[in-house]
Amino acid sequence: MSTPPISEQELDQHIKDCGDLMRKCFADGDPDAGYQHMQDMYAAIRSRTPEHQARLTARIDSAIWFQSPEALAMGRGAA
Repeated sequence: MSTPPISEQELDQHIKDCGDLMRKCFADGDPDAGYQHMQDMYAAIRSRTPEHQARLTARIDSAIWFQSPEALAMGRGAA
């Protein structure tokens, strides 16, 4: 018995869920679990078309940047 193909919507939700779990694990001080969720997220992203991969990766990279100490420091300096 084969597994039915996953819909784009389900895959998008899986990618989002992995990202949410990744951030929660890092915030909770569990980097090993965080990195596992990150790997799962990027594996799911790699299964998408190149165009969709580029959009998702840019969105993820942007979210990571805006949470970085450098970006947060820049925001405090502008206030």
